[in-house]
Amino acid sequence: FQDLDVLNAPLLDGLPIAGLELAALGGDDPKSSSQDAEKSISAADLKDGAEGTASGWQENGTFKIPVTAHKSTGGRVSTMATRVRTLQKHMLDVPGKWLQAVEKLPVKEYGFGIEYYGEVGVGTPPQIFKLDLDTGSGDVWLAGQQCQVCSRHKKFNPSKSSTYKAEGRKWGISYGDGSFAAGYTIRDTVKIGNLTVPNQVIGLATNESHAYQVDTVDGLLGLSYSGVSFIPGVTTFLDNIVENSYLKEPIFSVYIKEKDENDYAGEYLFGDIDRSRFSGELTWVPLHQPKFWEIMLDGVSFNVDGIGKEVMDIRGPAIIDTGTTLIVMNDEQATEFHRGIPMAENSDIYGWIMPCNADQVVPGNLSFTIGGNDFSVPIKNLVREPVKGLDGWCFSAVTSGASNFIILGDVFLRSNYVVFDRGQARVGIAPSKH
Repeated sequence: FQDLDVLNAPLLDGLPIAGLELAALGGDDPKSSSQDAEKSISAADLKDGAEGTASGWQENGTFKIPVTAHKSTGGRVSTMATRVRTLQKHMLDVPGKWLQAVEKLPVKEYGFGIEYYGEVGVGTPPQIFKLDLDTGSGDVWLAGQQCQVCSRHKKFNPSKSSTYKAEGRKWGISYGDGSFAAGYTIRDTVKIGNLTVPNQVIGLATNESHAYQVDTVDGLLGLSYSGVSFIPGVTTFLDNIVENSYLKEPIFSVYIKEKDENDYAGEYLFGDIDRSRFSGELTWVPLHQPKFWEIMLDGVSFNVDGIGKEVMDIRGPAIIDTGTTLIVMNDEQATEFHRGIPMAENSDIYGWIMPCNADQVVPGNLSFTIGGNDFSVPIKNLVREPVKGLDGWCFSAVTSGASNFIILGDVFLRSNYVVFDRGQARVGIAPSKH
């Protein structure tokens, strides 16, 4: 499709992806109507009427958590910083020029991103924290009382928890953009909705970089298998749920959409599947690598309105990662993908960029073939924020840097309902209803 002309069109703002606030939902039936399911309840409503001290609602081993869009004030969620953090998170090499670009770009110009957080209780009685819910990580960590630089965040106070147990192992994480958190480990109860998981290993940060200091979230709650953790040898929160049969079914489902006028942007459903949230039937795919939520991607293609389908030479293992915003491929795959976007180029400083009006130049969608079925992402969702100093150019939501696997982040999840089945080591995918 390189023969298409670039049209003159207003710059796009990028993707309003990410921002999780867990609050009670007025209904427990996963087959409830779409209208009822989209009624979110504020934190004040939760305090006034809902059971449980961490947001959410549960009955018979299931509970829903609404997703509320929240704009981050930190710079880590800009496209450049997100690329760097994603590569480092998955132990991949980060180009030195990207690190320099992240250091030089001011937050006020590139901190447009939105992130997800969930209200999670830690301790007894629960102390409530805003944590990232991340299928690409296994750790649970948050700020501790001894962290002098964590003034923006709520800090866990062990003296106020009757179930606190000291452990004392050194713990730390670091990312290629210079962000880090470090401290020691404890054990305590984690509560989300009415689900209580005792004796969970938790990292308490005693120090963190400026990027975390200004972040809205207080820490992270990983939803991956044991073995995917910066804290070695621990049983993850997810595996604790499965081993102790806390849920009706050992699954959780993720539904993300564009936020509405009330900032409602989807939900996590633990223990069940909400069939009102997707079209057709789920395509079930076995995990290629059980310790990750990793499946096999059979192919990728462009479907351009009025022109047809162009199949790309892109396939291989792919991790579905709720803690990543972008789609990450290896260098060859990213080059093959951007071949379908007229004028897209791989900048030495900024990585892959494209015309901000790419969705008008190539109207249609990007299709991922998984388990014999196609799952689409609109081209418009692949255009990120404008590049400073390059009028008409925007960052691409598809970036390079991966090695042996592709990473499918929120750009993919925003268009597709995904069920993470820990019990049968598989993933179910279907087109989302919006």
